[in-house]
Amino acid sequence: MRTWVVLIDELSYPDVSCAKILTQCWKGARRIGQQATKEQKDRFLPAFRDDDTYLLGGARTEPGSGSDNHLPYEAPDAGVKLTAKREGNYYVLNGRKHFISNSPVAKLLAVTARTDMTKGGDAGCSNFLVPTDTPGFKVASVHDKVGFRMYLQGELDFDNVKVPVENLLGGKEGRSGAEGVASKVELAAHAMTLSRAALDAAIKYANERIQGGRPIIQHQAVAMMLAEMYQTLQAGRTMLWRLAWMGDTDQVDPAFMHSTKVFCTEAALKICLTAMEVFGGSGVMRELSAQKFVRDAMVFQHMDGTQQVNRIKIGRILEERLKEGRLSR
Repeated sequence: MRTWVVLIDELSYPDVSCAKILTQCWKGARRIGQQATKEQKDRFLPAFRDDDTYLLGGARTEPGSGSDNHLPYEAPDAGVKLTAKREGNYYVLNGRKHFISNSPVAKLLAVTARTDMTKGGDAGCSNFLVPTDTPGFKVASVHDKVGFRMYLQGELDFDNVKVPVENLLGGKEGRSGAEGVASKVELAAHAMTLSRAALDAAIKYANERIQGGRPIIQHQAVAMMLAEMYQTLQAGRTMLWRLAWMGDTDQVDPAFMHSTKVFCTEAALKICLTAMEVFGGSGVMRELSAQKFVRDAMVFQHMDGTQQVNRIKIGRILEERLKEGRLSR
């Protein structure tokens, strides 16, 4: 995962939304590599390797199940509503997904569907590998987001989509759609690189913009803004690298994992807003980069669980540790 951080830092610097297209595919390929059967790997991974247009996506979120997918809430009516009913050698999928990354252009989706109607949350769900040319599948709309404009997300309809039993990911029912530490590292890395790009742009602008007879970077008020941006960026990058190390060494602290996602994505918005302030009135002009940094940073706030849901998880982990006598360690 530390290699991921280095690659994302290079790819995201010019445009974070373009880089997110690629890293979403990396996560999809990683999931297939870790969870799929050998037959599934042999069938799908060569196409991903050989075809530059073979994009991957993961379809979990629905109009009625967003935060429910992330909270440990297992009521029978909670979570994913899209159903997958076994009919002979096929599963028949019916329902709707939205906010699905890469879906308007992807060739293969990992779709989370409910296979056990008596269980809520992830407990009753399974994952299926669904080629997007399967009859009955349709991209109903492409979401018009304020940020991440190149990173297409769509609303999907599944109308009696017949998926062979062989496409059940891992070959058995009951697999979760969660990505865990990989998603948190990926998201935090994108956020920190966006922050770095915003800080660099603000420093360059402050050195070129003359007010009061000198570059505004020489005015204390602006210098302090830049200094705070730098401090916040370095704090977030430190958390990111520590989480990546945890992932590489199988020593992930769940509370720290969720904390890293929240801190880095909130830090990105704070840094990008401050960069816009440094640009002054020019910051809201579309021809300059400051406004785009802010729009992209806004999208981070609800990716991979809302900030509130991640904080709820942190609180519950700390509560459990108190019961175990561990407190905040």
